[in-house]
Parts: sequence; structure tokens; C-alpha cells
Amino acid sequence: MGTGIERRTAAVPVAPLSALGRMGSAQWEVELDRGGALAVTGATGAWADELAVSSDPAAWLLGQGGLRSLTEGMIFAAGTVSGVGDKPEFLPARGPEIPDGPVHPALPARLKPAPGRELRMSGHERASERWVLRVLADGTLANGAGDFDPLDPGALKDTDDPAAVWRACFRDEDPDMWTETVEIVRSTIAAIPRPLVAACGWLGSVEISVKGEVVASGRHGGTLLGLLKDAGLKRDPYGAMRRLAGRLPEIGEPTPGVVITIGDRITPYTSRL
Repeated sequence: MGTGIERRTAAVPVAPLSALGRMGSAQWEVELDRGGALAVTGATGAWADELAVSSDPAAWLLGQGGLRSLTEGMIFAAGTVSGVGDKPEFLPARGPEIPDGPVHPALPARLKPAPGRELRMSGHERASERWVLRVLADGTLANGAGDFDPLDPGALKDTDDPAAVWRACFRDEDPDMWTETVEIVRSTIAAIPRPLVAACGWLGSVEISVKGEVVASGRHGGTLLGLLKDAGLKRDPYGAMRRLAGRLPEIGEPTPGVVITIGDRITPYTSRL
């Protein structure tokens, strides 16, 4: 097995990518930048040659039985709009991150009235998320996580506004504290070989299990799922993600990028992107 093989792809990459896998007992790693420069470790020269001349390197890698993880796409540093000239952070996509812990005992068992849809409600201190709560469509508090510290727990028992639960945790004069409520939207498709996660800029994020369970969440989670369905989510989940990445609707906000991860969500240890 060789190491440190460098090639240039015959086709222009759809997006930069990084991948890990195994060939027999040895691990291989692939990195491809947006200019087409390909770096391969732990694989044979012939294997790297075949990858380099493929019309779609990501699709070629997905056909390898030993693939463990593939991340494709680009996220630029916070504060940049176009990303041109800026060094990107190349990290695996993260899913909706729905809480799975217990509901804080200071909260009532049910919010009223029922929101009519599944929600993810969170409280933040500057850029840090301090706590999060999942609210089911019937108003039941399903899961929570984080450091919840209400100012007056007794005042929350009879609230008619679910968001008031979170606003009550903060003092109005503190600009560093803020809350967010987003919708969680679910759907199903046919089973897929590997789990898939995508982070789609301001739209939100989506996660698909190997059973075909689809969960979208974010500022515009419902819109995201609708766009993916229009792009062919049921017949080709990965292709739908890629097609959407090239035509995100414009709403006058910076779009950090679209990142897709298939398989394990791991960061390659030698990433140079």
C-alpha cells in the first residue's frame, strides 16, 4: 500500500471533499480541494489513478465498499459572505441536534395551548447554546438538555405562550441572552445504505437514518424539506442534497455553504483544507 499519492482530477469537483475508509486491514484517506488537487494516503497508485479520472470523485468513493465517511461541501468562517479569499473550516455536517435528555423539573409537564407542530426551543448566551427543549405537537415537553435556570419557575405553570417559558429565563436588559424557536419536520423515504446529514446554511439541517427516517430542523426547516422533495429526495437523497446546494433561494442573508456528510461524522485527522 502506498502513502502520500498526489493527483489532479480530470473533472472539476462539485465541491471539496474529504473521505475515510478501509481497504483490507489498512485505512485510506482522500482529500480533494475545490481546484481539483487530490491527495490520497493508504491506497495503491492504481486506486488513486482510477479515482482521479472518474467523472464524479464523490460518487466513485460512495461506490467503495470500505467507505467509512465522506464529507462534501464548504463552510466559511463566521462573518464572511462570499468566502472568497477566506480559509474555510472543513468539518462534517451536523444534524438537527434534537435533545434527548430529561425535561427540567422546574418546567410544567405540558405547555398550553398545544403548538400544533413539533418545536425545538433553545436559549443562548451570545454564541453558546445554554439549553434546549423539544415540544411535541400536542404541547407535551418531550426532551430537554442543558443548563435551564428560570427566574420564576412558579410563573411558568399557567403560561399560554410556549415561548414565554424561555423568555422568562432572561432579563430583558441583557443583550447577550436570546432565544430561538424552530420547527422540527419529519418524513420518510426508502432505506439507504449509509446515514446522511446535511447542513444547508440559513435554511437549517436535515438528517436521514439508514431506515429512511428524515428529520429537518432550523429557521426554515419546513422550507428545506420541501425543497429537497422537489429536488428528488425520495428517489435520490444524496443527489437531491447536491442539486439543492447549487440553487439555494436568496433572501438577502449570507449563506455559509452546504455541507453533506455520508456515514460516520468524523473529522479526518490530516485535513489540510
